[in-house]
Amino acid sequence: MRLLYSIAGLGLEYVIIIAVAVIVIVIFIAALTNSAKYAGRYKRYYKKIDKTITKRYNGNLLNEDIVNLYSRDQTNTYKSLKGKGKRKVKKYFDYYVKAIPEQVILKSFTTSDKHKNQVVILLLNENDKVQYRWYNKRKTKGIIKAANKYQMLTAYIAFLFELPLNIHEGAPYRFTNHDNEFVLTYQIVKKVKSGKRKVKEKKLSRKELKAQAKVTKAKEKKANKKRNR
Repeated sequence: MRLLYSIAGLGLEYVIIIAVAVIVIVIFIAALTNSAKYAGRYKRYYKKIDKTITKRYNGNLLNEDIVNLYSRDQTNTYKSLKGKGKRKVKKYFDYYVKAIPEQVILKSFTTSDKHKNQVVILLLNENDKVQYRWYNKRKTKGIIKAANKYQMLTAYIAFLFELPLNIHEGAPYRFTNHDNEFVLTYQIVKKVKSGKRKVKEKKLSRKELKAQAKVTKAKEKKANKKRNR
């Protein structure tokens, strides 16, 4: 009863202020709880991806097998592979086509802009003009189509292997295929069907340079761990 009389004595204006303050605090606590939940979920998912691609979907090892075992000629295309090579490459692409978009969605919940939750992989020519845009709906067939048309099979394999780490650190990533000087890069966007016709390499911000340094450090740590086994 005393509490009720005390609140009544404060006046309506003060009661409203207190109520609003309580609501703000509750919302803030809920936001922190959700943020921690999503961060933990993403961390577990990325850890799983990293472990899986290291053991089962290692692009460096697959490219060695393509060159030494599975390729029928020097065209660097999916259609030039032997049957076993095609099966291995398709399985490889199938994994990344599913895992990377899911990684991007989960990571978006840990950022300030949750609407930027779709990944686009761009194939650029030597003049930075977009030749092909891959996004989730184009699936494995889309990557195979581009690999055949532009002779970029091993480039796509190598690029996808490195992509999860770069997305994880928020680092810009451009992979140049020196056979034809075509470039693979990626963007995290809100809409996948709109974009510039040219994507030039820009001067990196301090934040982006730090992210690239983290990528390099993570790769070195992994390489040292492998050597010490």
